[in-house]
Amino acid sequence: MDEIELQPLRITSGWNIEWNLFYEADPSEKTMHYLDASSLLHLNNYSLMRAINLDFKPENDVNGYFNLRVINLTEVLNLKTKKITYDGDWENLYYEFTSKSRIEIVKEIERLVRETPPLKR
Repeated sequence: MDEIELQPLRITSGWNIEWNLFYEADPSEKTMHYLDASSLLHLNNYSLMRAINLDFKPENDVNGYFNLRVINLTEVLNLKTKKITYDGDWENLYYEFTSKSRIEIVKEIERLVRETPPLKR
């Protein structure tokens, strides 16, 4: 069996790839092991205070769907280390998109990295 490659994506500057397990694999009995991670792709943009997360739900279900979310971020200062970390507000999403089509998801990710506006507080 041929090895499936990572899904090519056009990611604009400012986005950091936290992890990428998003392969050129459409859901099928033979490819479900490529879709069994709790999160397939996670991108952060700290200047926009947004993150993009992709998963496949339900995990290991060939009839499942891709779930793409844009999460608002909050800066958190660790008083001991004086380092800033970022928390995602997963309860109040900026945007959510679902599809069974990997190609639709690719187009939506590429649109979101170009067009997502900064978080206004």
